[in-house]
Amino acid sequence: MVFSNTKSPESDSMAPDKGGFCRATKGERRLSPRLVQTAIVLLSLAACLATQPLALEAATGTFAARNPAQDLNNLNADGILWPQGLWSDGQTLWVVNNGWSNPKLYAYDLATKSRDPAKDFDTLKAAGNTNPMGIWSDGTTMWVAEWIDDKIYAYKMSDKSRDPSKDFDTLKAAGNINPTGLWSDGTTMWVADTADRIYAYKMSDKSRDTAKEIEDTNSLIGNRYIQGIWADGATMWAVDYTGQDNNVGNKIYAFNRSTRTRDASKDFDTLSAAGNNHPRGIWSDGTTMWVTDSQDDKIYAYHLSDAEALSSLSLSGLRLSPAFDSGTARYTASILQSDIKTTVTATAAQSGTLVAISPVDVDTATAGHQVDLAENVETAIRITVVPTNSPNSLSRTYIVNVTNLFTVRNPTQDFSTLDATGEESLQGLWSDGTTMWVSSDADNKLYMGNFEGFDHHGTAFEPKQ
Repeated sequence: MVFSNTKSPESDSMAPDKGGFCRATKGERRLSPRLVQTAIVLLSLAACLATQPLALEAATGTFAARNPAQDLNNLNADGILWPQGLWSDGQTLWVVNNGWSNPKLYAYDLATKSRDPAKDFDTLKAAGNTNPMGIWSDGTTMWVAEWIDDKIYAYKMSDKSRDPSKDFDTLKAAGNINPTGLWSDGTTMWVADTADRIYAYKMSDKSRDTAKEIEDTNSLIGNRYIQGIWADGATMWAVDYTGQDNNVGNKIYAFNRSTRTRDASKDFDTLSAAGNNHPRGIWSDGTTMWVTDSQDDKIYAYHLSDAEALSSLSLSGLRLSPAFDSGTARYTASILQSDIKTTVTATAAQSGTLVAISPVDVDTATAGHQVDLAENVETAIRITVVPTNSPNSLSRTYIVNVTNLFTVRNPTQDFSTLDATGEESLQGLWSDGTTMWVSSDADNKLYMGNFEGFDHHGTAFEPKQ
């Protein structure tokens, strides 16, 4: 819903048209409905092992899929009207609010999504850092990119005071006059620029390191409004925002860090479908990717990896239907055998995860997890993957329903009167469902009987002469 179609005073003062970046997009501010976030209770290690069976339903962790349980909602109520960059130490998430009247870094508890005002940075305006964009920290210093001054301001994490000795004042000389997102590996600071490049600087002396830069991003991604950036060991992701509400662009592009070339297989193409049409800053804990939206009242969350997935699953003596696929959560299998166990072998796709299996292991002396398959019943086997290195990831449960078709013998249905009818050396049986024929080679005859205890009736067939 459009709240206003006129520019606010803030948007006029904070939106210089530098390369077409801030084209008064603040004027049309959207107020999304204030949703009450659903509380998600993650299984702890103890709960996973103690609860039998594990009462978890399958949760998809498909790459780039939405993970709304990890959204941050109601930002406007907290005072954030123009969210930009993100950074977290794994416990606290800082969110940039860009605005002349209230440039500030807001702090949230990452696990609970609740505000933590004691950790806010309220010192930006006094420092002249009035158009903050991307942020990054090494745990001691917080660096904040400034759109107007073409520099990166440094602040002490301990007391939020300025630390000019760690500023990056070399951006303008490098041509990096539209700085947006920041990310560093501790040695190099990468600075996104809406013009056509992701610049690289040495953390030690703030000098350029062109060998690590991603050049000509305009031709690589087809647009020029790069905003936030974030990377892991292999990939750097960059948000592209077209400045349009036409769902063109508005995605997260992936680049191979070693070759500095595009890696489209790791793109996030799901932003527009989610309504995340004005993406700005991004940050990830390696499992979830959070993305701000300058026009929405929330921070969107997406799955970055399948940390809660299995890479393989097998049950000895059984064939799964359908064949195992890490993205498929439910399977069936059948067997025809009495007094049988199956060994469940499950391997997590990533390290730092717990794999819990129920029912309980019935034979702890034997390697692997053994499950009894009772005759003539269906056994539900649950394999739950719980990431332990990130408190923000969902768990996933794979379910295999195994039916043992073996039927226990029922003595009440025995044919116990065969000797009375003269059959002494049985050879074959056949029935039409009402009558049973029994062949005997003792007298070379075919006897008939009914299903009431094989009471003999009728005349035995004599063999043809």
